[in-house]
Amino acid sequence: MAQQRASGTRRVWVPAAFLGAFALVILARLVQLQILEHDAYAAQAEAELHGQEIIYAPRGSILDRNGNVMAVSVDTWDIYVNRHAWEKAEDAKEASEALAPVLKTDPASLRAKVAGLSGFEVAVGRDIEYEAGKALLDKGLPGVNLQYNTARVNPEGDTGASVLGIIGLDNVGLAGIEAAYNETLQGKPGKAIYERDTTGDPIPFGQHLTEEPRPGSDVVLTIDRYLQQLAEKTLADAVQTHRAEGGTVIMMDPATNEILALATLPSLTYSKLDLGDANQLELLKNAAVTDLYEPGSVMKVVTAASAIDAGAVTPNTSYYDSGTADVYGIPIKNWDDRSYGTQSMTGVLVDSINTGAIFMMQAMEKKAPGSFQRYLEAFGFGKQSGIDLQGEGTAIFRRPDDDGYSPVDMATQSFGQSISVTPIQMLAAFSAAINGGKLIQPHLVRAIVGSDGTRTEVQPKVLGQPIRPETSAQVREMLHAVVDSPGRSHPGNPKDYEAGGKSGTANVPVGGSYNDTQIASFIGFAPLEDPQILVMVKLDRNADGKTGAAAASPWVATLLDQSLHYMNVMPDNLEGQVSRR
Repeated sequence: MAQQRASGTRRVWVPAAFLGAFALVILARLVQLQILEHDAYAAQAEAELHGQEIIYAPRGSILDRNGNVMAVSVDTWDIYVNRHAWEKAEDAKEASEALAPVLKTDPASLRAKVAGLSGFEVAVGRDIEYEAGKALLDKGLPGVNLQYNTARVNPEGDTGASVLGIIGLDNVGLAGIEAAYNETLQGKPGKAIYERDTTGDPIPFGQHLTEEPRPGSDVVLTIDRYLQQLAEKTLADAVQTHRAEGGTVIMMDPATNEILALATLPSLTYSKLDLGDANQLELLKNAAVTDLYEPGSVMKVVTAASAIDAGAVTPNTSYYDSGTADVYGIPIKNWDDRSYGTQSMTGVLVDSINTGAIFMMQAMEKKAPGSFQRYLEAFGFGKQSGIDLQGEGTAIFRRPDDDGYSPVDMATQSFGQSISVTPIQMLAAFSAAINGGKLIQPHLVRAIVGSDGTRTEVQPKVLGQPIRPETSAQVREMLHAVVDSPGRSHPGNPKDYEAGGKSGTANVPVGGSYNDTQIASFIGFAPLEDPQILVMVKLDRNADGKTGAAAASPWVATLLDQSLHYMNVMPDNLEGQVSRR
């Protein structure tokens, strides 16, 4: 009898179908993981297996013009803790007890801190002293990873802090020379790649690939450490004496416009720096470069130089001063409300006569309309000086095609109002008036020294020739008369050197008018025939109300004597001669 074939039942096919579908799901998932998303998961696995850290390049040093170190980097360590590794109580206890003394905390507080932080690996200490970190590294503490770093040290303390600036935690310059020359100083960071275990710790003898860092270059400043200290001390004394809110002292070589010293108050100081204080963030800028002010009668030097160079007047040209100049129906008086009678152009600078500055401007405009403001532009006003610090302000003055312009603006610009400048721009223009007529870009860096010792000098950059050399020589003699006229004693006249200079006193503009506060300044130079140094002292809102001649010029005279003696410049008044003061 023939056998009957067995027929399928639901009890057989349903489980078979379910298992087949499950197998297809598994197969699809395998295709997804191993084929479609292979690269992504392989990269994730690689990331978990390999750790990576940046190896910061040794940052270049900052030196003064004589090679004295102003900022240098020292070797340090940053300490990180693997949070997962510290989930084992015994490992956390061992490591925290070793770390706590170095981090100046207690073990329990350190463990609590790590537990409260988020992330795989957390920072618990930065810029740890090199030897202390090396000792920790040698102990091989569980979950502890030390990364090499550097910290910035300033051997001269707060000296020059507003010029040098600061760097951030990532070794990037945030202000001053550190920021302006960051790429030069920073070099090129390196990179280390290593294998690590499931806790994140490096595997001993695991694959270790390194891209070596390239050290940064050293920056040699034009600043002289001694003159910088002298400028800072003088400014502090002047501000205190005249109860000023702040001020500036700049010392410059007028032949090259190298900045020998630059001091400002208020100022960045390392010893009191707290970047958590919003008010201190304002100190990261250098006010001598960033802040605008109306210079007052110092501007008469530029007006006189321009008028003489244009052939509109000579130093001996005379006019009659009635005490008031009528400019398109607007009466403009002298600063002291006096009338000086018949005066020469030299006398205009000696007595700082506003109407005389207007006379010179008008003589230029009569000869060649528009020439006065063209000379202002040639002297660098209306643009930046180009100094190698960040955030420089731009000098501002109204021109005939500007909104709100009035012909009176040009008259007041001639004696330093209705025109705003930075201290460094005013000093650069003054320098051009007495250095032979060359407008030179002021600068703070003298040379770059590569890690291989190659030195590259920074050459002075001449931006223009606003006046002829013979005009500059005449201006020097006029400015000499300001501080050394027969029968007069001027507090800005140095004891040992033939010199020249000019004061400025200007009320502070507020809301289109002027308030009762003022800025008092004086710029002086010496020796007369071959100026070696140009000095500005500027006092902001001096509460005693003294003028630039009374408040600022004595400090300039003292700085000229002290700095030129330090620079071994032979005095003009040799021992045995009668002092002029």
